[in-house]
Amino acid sequence: MTQAIQWDGGTITEPGVYTGIPLELYHNKLDLLDAPSVSKSSLKNLFPSLGGSPKAFWHQWAQNPNRIEPKTTTALNLGKAVHALLLGDEVFSDGFAVQPETYPDAKSGEVKSWNNNANYCKAWVQDQGGKVIVTNDQIEKIRRIAEDAAGHPLVQQGILNGSVERSLFIKDAATGLWFKSRPDNEALDGFWADLKTTSSMDERFIQRQLKDNGYFIQGAGVRMACRELGLPFETFANVYVCTGDTPDTQVIELSEDDLDLGEALIRHGLDTIHTCRKSGIWPGARPYEGRPVRINDYAREVIEADLKTPQLEQAA
Repeated sequence: MTQAIQWDGGTITEPGVYTGIPLELYHNKLDLLDAPSVSKSSLKNLFPSLGGSPKAFWHQWAQNPNRIEPKTTTALNLGKAVHALLLGDEVFSDGFAVQPETYPDAKSGEVKSWNNNANYCKAWVQDQGGKVIVTNDQIEKIRRIAEDAAGHPLVQQGILNGSVERSLFIKDAATGLWFKSRPDNEALDGFWADLKTTSSMDERFIQRQLKDNGYFIQGAGVRMACRELGLPFETFANVYVCTGDTPDTQVIELSEDDLDLGEALIRHGLDTIHTCRKSGIWPGARPYEGRPVRINDYAREVIEADLKTPQLEQAA
């Protein structure tokens, strides 16, 4: 395993692999590094092809004092719980709370099924202090996921048993920005892996996830960090566990072409952020001013087909 530097709680000034940084601080501590930083999670908001823009990036970047806080979802909470329980990279009780199935009615004392709109339930959530709320049904689903994953040959060989809680930091010489990455595991020398949840194992769905969630950027960032830090890198794989009704586990390596594309986006993204910070201008989605936007060819064909249909035939 790669030798890591134990974080001392101060501001990091040197590139390297660091351990002992809580996930919450990794994401939100502004003075964790001595200059602004970006990661896959923030960088994917920069590009129109991934549904973002420089303006969208800025409004969600931790460096913006008026940032828009991202909303949580049931799927996101489940994914966080899967990571915590399968990887053991954090104490579950410190970050998660299991929602009770019932609550006492304030007036009658009658035991009722949990209702998030009830005042008692709202107060209980408030008392959890920001912990991720999961249900007993979700815990049971995670148990089935863990059982299925345990039967996968690569999991049995230790792909999820490597070094966890390790953060990779490299500083870009051209812009002064840090790029940070926190892969779930370095299972073997040069074999990097990340645990992912998916609702479907359909190949087309996985392909969309690779693109829409920026997973190819994540793998590229790890490869780039390994190269600059002198660490071994052989491949980057996503270990997918299915959160659908049927548990399933698949280990999927990212292609070299996709990693190359991800590195190109990181380079372009760092340069774009640097330019926007200097100018103070964060453009919106890809500009369309100065040229017309056409109906796509297929839509034009079907509309023109309507024009060729006799009116009496249309009315019949």
